[in-house]
Amino acid sequence: MEIRRTIPFARHLGPVSTAMARLAAILVVLALFAPPVHAIASLASPSRLLVIAPHPDDETLGAGGLIYSASQQGARVKVVFMTMGDGYPAAAGRLFGTAHPSPDDFLALGRHRRNEAVAALATLGVDEENLVFLGYPDGGLADIIENWRWLPSEPYTSKCTGRGSNPYPSTFTLNAEYCASRIVSDLAMILADYMPDLVVIPHPNDAHADHQATYAFAMLAMEQLDYVERTGAKAVSYIVHSGPGWPQLWGYQPGLPLDPPPGRDLPRTVWIRTELTEDAEAAKLRALKEYKSQLVMMPSFLRSFIRTNELFAPTPMLDVACCQDGAQTYDEEYAAEVGPTLQHSRLLRPSGEIISVLADRTDEGVTVTATLAWRPSSSITYRLRMTPSASSGEPGSTIDLLTYGVVSAGGWSRPWEVVFLVPQHDLDRLGAKALFEVATLRHSVVVDRSGWILLRLRSSAAPCMPTPPATRRSCASSSHCLSADG
Repeated sequence: MEIRRTIPFARHLGPVSTAMARLAAILVVLALFAPPVHAIASLASPSRLLVIAPHPDDETLGAGGLIYSASQQGARVKVVFMTMGDGYPAAAGRLFGTAHPSPDDFLALGRHRRNEAVAALATLGVDEENLVFLGYPDGGLADIIENWRWLPSEPYTSKCTGRGSNPYPSTFTLNAEYCASRIVSDLAMILADYMPDLVVIPHPNDAHADHQATYAFAMLAMEQLDYVERTGAKAVSYIVHSGPGWPQLWGYQPGLPLDPPPGRDLPRTVWIRTELTEDAEAAKLRALKEYKSQLVMMPSFLRSFIRTNELFAPTPMLDVACCQDGAQTYDEEYAAEVGPTLQHSRLLRPSGEIISVLADRTDEGVTVTATLAWRPSSSITYRLRMTPSASSGEPGSTIDLLTYGVVSAGGWSRPWEVVFLVPQHDLDRLGAKALFEVATLRHSVVVDRSGWILLRLRSSAAPCMPTPPATRRSCASSSHCLSADG
């Protein structure tokens, strides 16, 4: 086991400490006074909808019909854009007629895409005052997570704009450094101020790295506030990028359904199919047409999302609390369906594709087992990273990123597995819940990753003790483990 970094969650850094002090006050108010939010009868009937999008156009692709339907029914709708979409060299080059866009060109692209988003959301019934632009780096969100750039003292620098902080006026935190603490603080304050009853975020297994990172930041913000538990709100996810074969039949196919993409065996994604009215489908198309800078780059792919329905999945959580066997918990309120199993056909072997990930409590701590598409190899690095889902909130408290190597691996026969162990003394430090991710790397380049998964380590009522071997069951052999979202 390796401690990758131990990072102070709140240091005396001027605006950061001020923001965290405000968050601490918000936590007290939520704990003492916040009533449960309105319980939504279905995904189509929230009273306060919050959609978080990595880039301008993702909100329309993944949830444009939901946004339109909610606004038409009188719900309040707010959309948060993590980035301005200013990290797309081909789009910047085409927009400004150059093969080598300058940093100023990328900034101009960001302003252009902001204007497109304002026009697109207006067609869906959302005014500009309900749009929040954070201005974090397009193409850099994953780096902030991957290299655990937590503090403003170690910000990410955009490879496109050359900036290490938000340069855009009319954004949520002007000059915010490109670091995780700023992002999580911004999202947490938006949640606490707006109090949505439905939060819609990217899916953790979206193939785009910015989407995966946005999911992680959103989960950290919600867990920082213990938002779902304290308010009764729902959180679901949408997917935009799931490989070249999805959506099936690229292009404008308005009469066809949007079917679930292939997913891993475990945790198994369960999708909620939300049908769109003709008006909602037409509004979604009108909104998409406002994104001219993107439609000219990938028209067939983007128009593939104008279908008769949209897909949403419950946010996943594995549970290894007392007397639990690592089963995945999810909300059974909605009718849902499971997509096809992801097929791995890589010709160059050994490969690092992950088929499934599960967790189980043992006498030594918690084991995380990843089943692979091909037998483990010395040419592939297998990595487990885990972090508390929230800090303690006390002065000087820390957010740790713990990194683990493999403790055992399968041989020549199936199932091909690698096993990681999180020892008991680390569980005591992680708290009640943690976020974890399994990744495979070749020459330090990520081959595949599980996406960040929420793990309940113990109930809040009492400390958790290891389950006796005679009563412990393995998630791999438990029939109810195939559920919910991954």
